[in-house]
Parts: sequence; structure tokens; C-alpha cells
Amino acid sequence: MRLIKTFFAVCVAAAMVPVALHASSGAPVLPEQSWSHTGIFGSYDKHAAKRGAQVAVEVCMGCHSISLIKFDQLRALGLSEVEVKKLAEVQGRSKNDRMTSAMDETAAKDSFGVIPPDLSLITKARKGYEDYTYALLTGYPSEAEMELVKKVMAKGAISEQDALEVQSALLINAHDKEQMKAKLERLVGGANFNKYFPGNFLAMPAPISAGSVQYADGTDNSLKQLSRDVVTFLAWAAEPTMEERKSLGFWVMGYLFVLTILLYAIKRRIWAKVH
Repeated sequence: MRLIKTFFAVCVAAAMVPVALHASSGAPVLPEQSWSHTGIFGSYDKHAAKRGAQVAVEVCMGCHSISLIKFDQLRALGLSEVEVKKLAEVQGRSKNDRMTSAMDETAAKDSFGVIPPDLSLITKARKGYEDYTYALLTGYPSEAEMELVKKVMAKGAISEQDALEVQSALLINAHDKEQMKAKLERLVGGANFNKYFPGNFLAMPAPISAGSVQYADGTDNSLKQLSRDVVTFLAWAAEPTMEERKSLGFWVMGYLFVLTILLYAIKRRIWAKVH
């Protein structure tokens, strides 16, 4: 019996670790992802970025612009001229046009109450960078989580067990049941809830769902895969010259290393008699 109690105590303590992090930081901890382009030796996954460009054009650009990039620049990801033209035509653009949204600012404000932000630098503009963007795209409640919310709200009062289940599913602090109930009421009422957005509610409904984009190469089009691909593309869009910058950096470091040796040798020769 003591062993069983110990086991359950350990499980509860482990489960409470994310809660403690949530309470101390004021926001849920972002799920950490591995990105091929991070680090000094990192480079973009061109296949993922190419797929992500398709997601961005077919889904994201319905509301958002990526105005610092022209369609023709997508050829750097391996898209052919024909593929670039097809993507541009989706938004009624030519290959020489910038990737601006099909929705004008007035229509966007009427629809969402705010003008959707330009995504050109979005992976650099938010704390958490790529991880935050990925978390935001995957942080909307699933059907199973919505069923849990409806079940809890149908009871009227939120029990301790219900609060813990909701906390585990939606990352809402279980210690403040009044705040939890208020958020669940808004969620059931149709508000756009996201686990990782500060304050949890935002103007943007879930932009991507599993199967919303069909890949020609047969790659899995689950929500997680679509999100990873479009985040990889947005990271490239934020800095398309990153790989060249890193390569140049290595050459500069090599040059400075050789220069340092030469200067040291010259110094030794000039001051040899003094020493």
C-alpha cells in the first residue's frame, strides 16, 4: 500500500511540474521543437520550406501578407517557374508581385476587428520565435478537448477533478476556478481560444486543420506537419539570406585567424632584436 501511495505521489508531482512553470511564468511553457536551421551550422530544410510556401499561399495569405518576399523568390526553395506562377495565381498575383494578402485592410478589420499582422518577420517578432509560431498554430482545442469542455460546463460547477482535467488539456490554471469557468464560458460561446496565446483569446480562428492542404509529393498533411512546414517557410521568409550569412561568417573567421597568425609573425620579426 505504501508503495502504491508513493507511486501516485510521484505521478502527481510530475504532473504538477508544467503547472508550476505555468504559474511562475504567467504563460504555458511552449513545446520545444527541433529546427534544422538553428545553430551556427544550421541550414533550411528546403523540402519543408517548399511545402510551407504552399500552405502559406493557400491558407495564411487569405488574411495575412508576407510582403517582404516576392513570389519569384520562392525559386530559391526549389520551386520551378511554373510552380511559382501557379502559387501566385492562387492569390491573383504574378510572379513579380510581392506576397500580399488577397484581403484588403478594410475587409480584414470588418471581419476580425483588427488588421492581421504581416508574417514576413513573425518568427523573429515573438518571444519563443519558431516554437511560439508552431505552438500557436497547434494550440487550438481539438474536438476531444471541446467535448471535455462541454461535459464540464454541463455540470454547472467545476469539481477539483474536472479542473485538473481541463488544466491538463487546455493549460488553464486549475487553482482559479472562477477564471477557468469564465474562460470556458467564452470558449463554449464561440470565442477563439488558444492554449499558448497570452490571455488565451484572439481574433484569429484556427487557420490550419489536418488535411486542409494537399501535398503533391504525398507528404503527410496532419496538423503538426502542416504547421512545421509553414513555420519553416516563415523562418526562411524572415531571413532568406541566412545560409549565405553563415557561410560568409566562416570565411571571415578563417581570414581573421590567418591574419592574426601573420600579424603575430610580423610582430615577432620586428621586435626580435628588442627581445
